[in-house]
Amino acid sequence: MRALFFYAAAPAILLTVLATAHAAPPTEFCNVLRAFVDAAPPGQPRSFAFHTVWGTNFKHAEEPALSAKRCDHGGDPAAQAICAYLMKHGQTEFADATVMDAVSCLSSATTFDRSLRLHNAELIFRHEAMNGAATITVTFEDDTQQGGMVFRLQAEHDETAL
Repeated sequence: MRALFFYAAAPAILLTVLATAHAAPPTEFCNVLRAFVDAAPPGQPRSFAFHTVWGTNFKHAEEPALSAKRCDHGGDPAAQAICAYLMKHGQTEFADATVMDAVSCLSSATTFDRSLRLHNAELIFRHEAMNGAATITVTFEDDTQQGGMVFRLQAEHDETAL
């Protein structure tokens, strides 16, 4: 009886998980992203890069691993907050989901189909931040230097912003 329940319930549970895969992005992630964008001085771009690899470790790492993450923040306190969040919560197997969440956070009218998978992307859009409009550039691509994928986000406020 238990085996029958498992075989009957497992597909329904799996479909429920898949159906919610691209639900609204986590509020905490959106908050740190918006703080990062808001902190960008006019005319001075700021960025971070989140590196992920699934099924192995990065190219130059000696120890084996099933997955790995790295985040480059360049010493920027606002980028450090995003990196801290991504190192704890960022996905490695489905790293593109983190990219789609970031875009949805900063472009609230943007949603993605649940079946969409990104392999390479470059997205440029405007975001209305607290201190004026900012141009957001998101890239997601193969990381030829370290292996795996890299998600980069750059924010730059207009020169005329406060």
